[in-house]
Amino acid sequence: MVEQEVDVTLTFEEVTGYLGNSATLECDYTISSGQDLPVTVTWKQGDGPRYAEEIFTCTGYTKEDKSCVNAQVTKIEYLNRIQIANSSPSLVFTKIEAEDNHNYWCQVAIEGSNMGEEQVDMKSVVLRVRGGHESPKMHSVTIEANSVGVEGADIQLDCDCTGSHCDDVAWFKGPTNDQHTEYDMVYTRTSGSRPMPTQYVPYGDWKGRASLSGDSLVITGLKASDAGRYWCEMRNAAMYGIGEVATDAKSTVVEIISENDGNVFTCEGKADGLYSDPYQCNMYYECVMYVKYHRPCPTGTVFAPGHPLYACEHPANVPAPCGTLKNN
Repeated sequence: MVEQEVDVTLTFEEVTGYLGNSATLECDYTISSGQDLPVTVTWKQGDGPRYAEEIFTCTGYTKEDKSCVNAQVTKIEYLNRIQIANSSPSLVFTKIEAEDNHNYWCQVAIEGSNMGEEQVDMKSVVLRVRGGHESPKMHSVTIEANSVGVEGADIQLDCDCTGSHCDDVAWFKGPTNDQHTEYDMVYTRTSGSRPMPTQYVPYGDWKGRASLSGDSLVITGLKASDAGRYWCEMRNAAMYGIGEVATDAKSTVVEIISENDGNVFTCEGKADGLYSDPYQCNMYYECVMYVKYHRPCPTGTVFAPGHPLYACEHPANVPAPCGTLKNN
């Protein structure tokens, strides 16, 4: 497990508000070490983690004190109308206006030097304003829980989108700067319009190693430098012009271990057949004459040991730890 990893949680991904009334966008977080470290809570408004604009910042927040050392509204349109809640880093609108129907992002970052991308997370909630410029949240992204990959092997990061206008997908990694605003692009799929076809584009060091399986990201030949936080962002195609309520993103953290680790799977001494990946439920190993092949499961399925027909199954049909099937 990555030490001091941040995970942001939301109570709702869409909140309905009414003109002139108040509303609360509920947000909380956990730190994997269990420590109550000071964090900076930044609320942003806009179109995805890469483009959202800061509207409120709270520094020095801790769960014990439930307050900010410094708090500031950073966008004039929200001045005297937003604040942090009394018991959590949730954002409170004290008076909703018609133009407040937006996608809002709750970002939490552990304070201090030498903090990496694992120590920053963010998630979004749409404020749907009744009686104003009302627009609902179009879709929601779900992403595979944190993964462990083996250096030199392959990994599949499952991502799914439910709702409407799940048109384009962007995978990126980061954030990569101290302001938590920049990311490294990994792979994008952009919907085309006649006569242009759909565009599939890998970036940088992931060229020749990254591809998509549905909306999920597959990386081959893992490197130690591949460790970090990956984001799956779904948005509507540009031709529809729906805007930020049709954008959602979730992140997952990937830890890379050395192929010399004693827990790394090997086919040495094993009979031909299929074997569980000890770190990834959505992948498995096939041994053929002591040669190891690393195989991905279709998105939304996990390896099903001993299944008579299929290598992978829906989690509901697979026992723990990878599935939810209960033995009678």
